[in-house]
Amino acid sequence: MAASWVRGWVGTEESDSSMVHWKVQTMSGNRHFDAGEHGKALSCYQQALWLARQQFAGWPDVDEAVAALVVAHHNLADLLVAMTLPDRAADLLCYVHDCLLATCYSPACTSRLREAALRHTRTTRAELLTFVQRHGSHAAIMRSLGHCLCQSEPSSRLH
Repeated sequence: MAASWVRGWVGTEESDSSMVHWKVQTMSGNRHFDAGEHGKALSCYQQALWLARQQFAGWPDVDEAVAALVVAHHNLADLLVAMTLPDRAADLLCYVHDCLLATCYSPACTSRLREAALRHTRTTRAELLTFVQRHGSHAAIMRSLGHCLCQSEPSSRLH
């Protein structure tokens, strides 16, 4: 799905040590995925997802925090598709998209985090649409897309 972007982003230099373990797990998962070692990739991607969720609101760079969350979900979804579990992958893609939409509206989140979440909904929405193109219509995805901000905003605000 977004593997080239994911790999490029993960490979960038990063001075923030809170990202180090997440990056290690993600890169290890990518190597195992490429080698066809799905069980090992699953373990790494689940760990990366757990780390991204645990530190979502605490990372100083909100754009990086949101990107880590999205990348972790999308990597795991790609693996689930490869493991012939497309329904679980669809649920995961919906979850992260819906999570970002909820973050956009949450008064408990900083305005910077809400704005970053909104920017990244472009990516999660594109992944949902790509999934439907590749695997056919899916009820959960149709529901997630129905809640998209583009449905209620003027065309100048579409993503």
